[in-house]
Amino acid sequence: MFNPLKNTIDTHKANRKPEMDGELKALNRALKITIKKHFSGTLKLYILDSGSCGACELELQALFTPHYNVAQLGIHVVYDANNADIILITGLLTENMYHQCQEDFQKLPASKQIITIGDCPLMHASFLKNFAIKGEVDKHFSTVYHIAGCPPEPRTLMRHLLRYLESL
Repeated sequence: MFNPLKNTIDTHKANRKPEMDGELKALNRALKITIKKHFSGTLKLYILDSGSCGACELELQALFTPHYNVAQLGIHVVYDANNADIILITGLLTENMYHQCQEDFQKLPASKQIITIGDCPLMHASFLKNFAIKGEVDKHFSTVYHIAGCPPEPRTLMRHLLRYLESL
């Protein structure tokens, strides 16, 4: 049988783990040490899409690919705000998601830390005045940090997460 991809894909190269450059290695080392210091080795994140286009979520998902592999550093996604250390909010705060955000905020443990990601939570988007938009996230919830970008790249997410964790 004819296989057109047989000679075009280098399976040995495709199965290799990507190389990390110096900056990424340093970020990984610093994040692992900081997470171990402040969170006993495991940082649990609850990701809440309050009305985004999905680009920020894709960049967050990229953090868990073999190249960045933040799970080995102790960063894990949880699916219940009761178990989270930090809530990450992406997207515009819509009327439909406002009550869900309130419920999840109430479920957070005592420290109640919210980090917003992307330009949308600060209303730097094209949907400013709209019946479906509640407003800026930080006007309705006490946010502790913001990571700007549309969308922020995985390294930017890692740098800012490290910067925030070091400030604790």
